[in-house]
Amino acid sequence: MGALQPGLPSPVMLPQKWPLLIIDLKDCFFTIPLCSQDTQRFAFTFGQAQNSHDVFHQNARALRRQFGLSHAEAHGIVRACPQCSHHGPGLG
Repeated sequence: MGALQPGLPSPVMLPQKWPLLIIDLKDCFFTIPLCSQDTQRFAFTFGQAQNSHDVFHQNARALRRQFGLSHAEAHGIVRACPQCSHHGPGLG
C-alpha cells in the first residue's frame, strides 16, 4: 500500500471478515502513472485537440483526421463541450 497519508486508515486496523467497508476518500490525492508509450500522446496531442475544439468547434470526424485520435476520444471531446454537446449526432 505504500506510505500512509494522514487521515487514511491503517490496513492492519481494518476488521477481518467484514463483507463491506466504506472509506471516505474525498480529500485524498492519487497519482496514477501512464504507460510509457502513452505519455507523449496524453501530454500533447489530446490537449491540443481539446484546445482546437474549444476555438473552432470541429466535429469528431475532423478531430480524428487532424489529430489522429480514436473514435471514442474524439467523441468525448465533442460531448464535453458545453456548446456542442446538445447538438445532434452530426457534430459528435
